[in-house]
Amino acid sequence: MSAGVTIWRCASCRAGYFPEPLLCPRCHGGKFEIDRVHEGVVEEVSVIRHMIGQENWQPRRIANVLTSGGPRMTVGLRDESGRGATIELFEEGTAPFGRTKT
Repeated sequence: MSAGVTIWRCASCRAGYFPEPLLCPRCHGGKFEIDRVHEGVVEEVSVIRHMIGQENWQPRRIANVLTSGGPRMTVGLRDESGRGATIELFEEGTAPFGRTKT
């Protein structure tokens, strides 16, 4: 587990994106720098109840999050955080996750 989630910032206009785009939608630049965001606010929560082809699937919560660095992203939730909660972000492998900020 590593603290924060990787985002990509346009080298020209500094807009942040997740995942990495080919061109910046704002200024059309093509060069990006890696950055990290460490927290965000939960905007919406959903539960994945079934997964095709999976046996013994356990429901998993996901959330749409507005990050402190700008981009919105979908993350897995590791606790019962709800709408409006500020969560800390982290990565397990390359997957983004969040939990209530301590």
